Amino acid sequence: MNLPEQIRNATWAAGLIFLLILVGFTARAFLMPAFSAETLAEGFARFGDFHAAGVSEEELPQIADGIAGFLRGDRDTPQVEVTRHGETQAAFSQRELEHMPDVKRLADWAGLLWRFGLGLAALLAVLVIRSPFIKDPDLFKLMGKSLLGAATAFLLLSAGLVIWAVRDFTGLFYQLHLWLFPNELWQLNPAEHLMIQLMPEMFFVDYALSSIRRMAWLLLAFPLGAGLWLFPRRRAG
Repeated sequence: MNLPEQIRNATWAAGLIFLLILVGFTARAFLMPAFSAETLAEGFARFGDFHAAGVSEEELPQIADGIAGFLRGDRDTPQVEVTRHGETQAAFSQRELEHMPDVKRLADWAGLLWRFGLGLAALLAVLVIRSPFIKDPDLFKLMGKSLLGAATAFLLLSAGLVIWAVRDFTGLFYQLHLWLFPNELWQLNPAEHLMIQLMPEMFFVDYALSSIRRMAWLLLAFPLGAGLWLFPRRRAG
């Protein structure tokens, strides 16, 4: 393998690593609100259908804590007892309880992606720190080029999903569920199931928007990549 081909392969490999890091941080951005009972309760209060749900706002923190605690792994079940339609009863039906392990597996995968991305970021940071000592003037340029390529691919993919969401959020929401869940337990009845009554489509629209706002700092990958790419030239000058 000649040198130009080695450099090209190294650039592609580094770009893939950077892309995985960006995906990992995205998973973190979308995961964190689901772990926060306070955040979930605020969403329930803003978008929930209390008439259909038959619960008062005072019940929301307990319901949210059941869901968030289960997703974090602090509880064996999201089930809680609430006063619903004037009667004390279990909050969630059997179908909802059977669906939640699928949601938790998704949250666990998101957490794994986050930890994997964090590990890759730490590895690359070590390489950058060591580069002055191993006297490799091309390392910064290679990493900058790779980061710019990964950030561009990530931005295009994200932009495509955003455009899809703006044009047809319901269609995107439905398709994502088909991709992410292995069964139809996620198809809940708004007239019956508390989860969908407290988390209608607008809840998830707001959830997605808030997650995207938390991801905005990832755009720093562009100036960082450009800086790494140009660093050897500045140092040479």
